[in-house]
Amino acid sequence: LEGIPDFSLRVALQTLLKEYCEVSKSPKENKVSSFLQASKGRPRRKARKYLYAVGGYTRLQGGRWSDSRALSCVERFDTFSHYWTTVSSLHQARSGLGVAVVGGMVYAIGGEDNSMIFDCTECYDPVTKQWTTVASMNHPRCALGVCTCYGAIYALGGWVGAEIGNTIERFDPEENSWDVVGSMAKPRYCFGCCEMQGLIYVVWDLVSYTHLDVYKRQLRSVEVYDPISKRWSELAPMGTRRAYLGVAALNDCIYAVGGWNESQDALASVERYSFEEEKWVEVASMKIPRAGVCVVAVNGLLYASGGRAPSPDFAAPVTSDSVEVYNPHMDSWTEIANMITSRCEGGVAVL
Repeated sequence: LEGIPDFSLRVALQTLLKEYCEVSKSPKENKVSSFLQASKGRPRRKARKYLYAVGGYTRLQGGRWSDSRALSCVERFDTFSHYWTTVSSLHQARSGLGVAVVGGMVYAIGGEDNSMIFDCTECYDPVTKQWTTVASMNHPRCALGVCTCYGAIYALGGWVGAEIGNTIERFDPEENSWDVVGSMAKPRYCFGCCEMQGLIYVVWDLVSYTHLDVYKRQLRSVEVYDPISKRWSELAPMGTRRAYLGVAALNDCIYAVGGWNESQDALASVERYSFEEEKWVEVASMKIPRAGVCVVAVNGLLYASGGRAPSPDFAAPVTSDSVEVYNPHMDSWTEIANMITSRCEGGVAVL
């Protein structure tokens, strides 16, 4: 147990081991059953983590392109018992939203429904189990990047009306206000975004067409934003072009998971950026391809949920309800309990 770097996971395992040792001294015949059923076998509240799957869109098997439906439903996953349950729904159904956690609250930011792009923000309180409306962004955005840094929420880029945006907004939860604080080095949408050690990482690599479709630009860069100096710098590009990907920081590395590109469609491949080697290396692929996947790191593992797979013969892609977990020590993915509702281009948060 001492070799496990994640503190909360170590606490949970130590609690389980302690309770098992106590049960093993019992004269009862079925000691394992007694242990599993013991209410004391639950980890401490701070060690127990919940995943919240928020919004997105769903499309069932055989559905047409126009049959996609934005979701307001929210599900909670217990990483200890591996059960999904429904919680209070958003006031506004939305896909292509950003989700972040600050101050023990879950925030759902922007997004769109039926081509209506939103600037509104909702806040979920896990104590009252209700969503409330807070201050709106200065610009409506969907397919944006969102992360928490220095106790504030940053919203970057995305579709802003008919254009791809490059502005950055910052939300102060104490002041309940959004302010435009900077600009991205390049306008981007449908990119991955995460924070690590006070810096914001933007991961996106795709051929981008102008609105006239006259020529195309190759955007092959991974960028880093310092919110203090408001300066951008570049990292090495990924080995595979991908947008609509999931990005998370784990064990001082950045993972780029799944996504989509114009030549391969939905991707199952995964890359990890090593800061020591200053390059991306490919790790084990997921069980299935996922574009529009949600990815989050918790308890030393990566969780990849939902998304959409490649569609044959130009059929509308079907959204997925499946969830996979990546163990970096084993370099392997394992399928776990499915979500209640299939979803793509949603958001995920950890509390």
